[in-house]
Amino acid sequence: MDVSYRKKQISMDVMTITENKFTIGSTALYYKKWEIENAKQTIVLLHDSLGCTVLWREWPQELAEALQMNVISYDRRGYGLSDNYKVKRPINYLEQEAEILHQLKQYWQLEQPIVFGFIDGASIATIYAGMYPDSLSKLIIEGVHVLLEEQTLQGVRDAKITLETTKIAKVLEKYHGDKVMDLYTAWTDTWLSEGHQTWNIEHFIPQIKVPVFVFQGENDEFGSINQVHAFDTALGKVTKWIVKHATHTAHKEKKEEVFAAIVNFIKN
Repeated sequence: MDVSYRKKQISMDVMTITENKFTIGSTALYYKKWEIENAKQTIVLLHDSLGCTVLWREWPQELAEALQMNVISYDRRGYGLSDNYKVKRPINYLEQEAEILHQLKQYWQLEQPIVFGFIDGASIATIYAGMYPDSLSKLIIEGVHVLLEEQTLQGVRDAKITLETTKIAKVLEKYHGDKVMDLYTAWTDTWLSEGHQTWNIEHFIPQIKVPVFVFQGENDEFGSINQVHAFDTALGKVTKWIVKHATHTAHKEKKEEVFAAIVNFIKN
């Protein structure tokens, strides 16, 4: 199955929705914009390990409407409507993705956007904010991994078993087409590899100067609250939140609470 792509633009009363692609090297990256007339700020969304733009569901449009800000989401290499990327992931692949985010920021001509990252996207956002501390205005982090824990590795092992024993690949084909097996095994094989066992990105956090809102579900199966507390070393003001009765996808499980908290953080 192949996911088709076509450039399109939809105009509403005060919002324009545009889909397009930008080429990095030989790989075309899909992105989508929700643009509010006369908006003065932009939020950039970074998806998770198995996600893509469409899996943000209604979040981009609702954030744009609630905050009267532009929102941009893009599919990373090998995900969603972006081109497949079969190059073996190096241990520092998240740092590479942070550099790509910087290229996209320049291409979109953004000054200091708000960056919201989810899981892998949260790790990329953390790295980016440490690498380029003056290139954003606020940082929103959900379900992040900044240090490797046994809990994280077990979650990845379980995900690998899920791939082998369920129809999850078929479900994900709807969003990633024939790239599913490549992206799924790239994720699990990289995190479970011997070379990844000393992986850690905590050293980027002390360089983060902007306000940070970091949260995760209290029952997150992929990481302990140590992931959240690691942000105590940031230079900017850090707001931490452990979301009650939520697991690894708090913004989906507790949407109203999380949406309100994010809007409040951005406004204030």
